[in-house]
Amino acid sequence: MSENKQIGDKYGIHPRDVEKIRFAFDVYDFKGDGKVDAFYIGDLLRACNLNPTLKTIDEIGGQKDKGKKMMGVDDFYPIFKSAKESKDTGGIHDFVEILKLYDKNEDNSILGNELYRLLTNLGEKLTKEEAKNLMKELCEPEDDEGFMPFMPFLERMCAGEG
Repeated sequence: MSENKQIGDKYGIHPRDVEKIRFAFDVYDFKGDGKVDAFYIGDLLRACNLNPTLKTIDEIGGQKDKGKKMMGVDDFYPIFKSAKESKDTGGIHDFVEILKLYDKNEDNSILGNELYRLLTNLGEKLTKEEAKNLMKELCEPEDDEGFMPFMPFLERMCAGEG
């Protein structure tokens, strides 16, 4: 039996997830001592293709300040399992329903400045800079009236979801 399978069986997670966790953990183990600062729990989870909310990260032990709590990879497996089982993540279908509320033409498009306003004002707000960069990277160009299709944006944004 592979080591990843043994660890997966012990913690109730898939051996492929064990592999992702170990890889991500190595990346965030800056000193090479087998420990990662709990400040990076959210980043670790995202590196493992999860999309936890800030609330979920808080609830499972994420730290707001660096240097408060260090953890080993064995400490992280149960954290990963909790985050993966959490229903507190938004999926593409949730986002489609939200953006349809702003679809004035009923053609799956949204005004670019409206999307920007949503990204910087709703839920886990992005900074103006983060919103501009995200839109530049993931959005189709606006048409002459300032509209852009929102499905390509959502599909690219949610591409990492399992």
